[in-house]
Amino acid sequence: MGAYNSPVLPWVITRAEPDAGRVCDELRRAGVEALPVPCIERVPCEVPAWRPDGHRVVLLTSVATVEVVGPRLRLSAPDELAALAPASAAALSSLGYRATIESHGGVLELAARIEDRLRERSIGEPLFWYPTSDAGLSTEEQRAAVRRLEALGPVTRTAVYETRRPESLDRQLARLAPPFGVVFASPSAVENFFATRAAVPERVVCWGHSTFTAARRFFDRAIEHDRAHPLADTLTQESTHG
Repeated sequence: MGAYNSPVLPWVITRAEPDAGRVCDELRRAGVEALPVPCIERVPCEVPAWRPDGHRVVLLTSVATVEVVGPRLRLSAPDELAALAPASAAALSSLGYRATIESHGGVLELAARIEDRLRERSIGEPLFWYPTSDAGLSTEEQRAAVRRLEALGPVTRTAVYETRRPESLDRQLARLAPPFGVVFASPSAVENFFATRAAVPERVVCWGHSTFTAARRFFDRAIEHDRAHPLADTLTQESTHG
């Protein structure tokens, strides 16, 4: 990353491509120096058909999931689309869909918003489809949300893409020169980063509570980004902390 001469700490974005590059472009336009170093790769899985009889609710909690599942949504004909805002909801909108339930918090808050909406509409015995990643299936945050939803109706959780460690990751991380900050958006990216001999970051910012929990095992000063605000604001604020 080179010498650090900017008043704003440079940030490494560890998301899979093309997300890493897209986020870096957004941050640079906001005046934040950013470098894409993907710590995971995504491999789409076969997406099974899902269209049971009943009030169908689909949960979409990542842009990657929207991209994989989007072409299948018309076949599923969901009665409700529940999405995390702003990113997943915006990705849905770009495909011509509108989220009927949104949350700026994590998936647990989204589950609560779903509960509220179904109660308001007097919907009984809903059916839920929660497409996610293979790594997402094992996170406690998702499990807790599923337990809450299962009190309302059956939940089908499907891995629609797998996450893998990039072969070139060690080489890319070895080039990083401190000081720098790191942004993580998945527990898998956290594990892959800290499994290498990379330099220790100055700051760590996490997107999502499961990611935050994973990062705190390696970096006890990690913080969780408030998704109600632009990521650039959080990174700028973190850059100026002593």
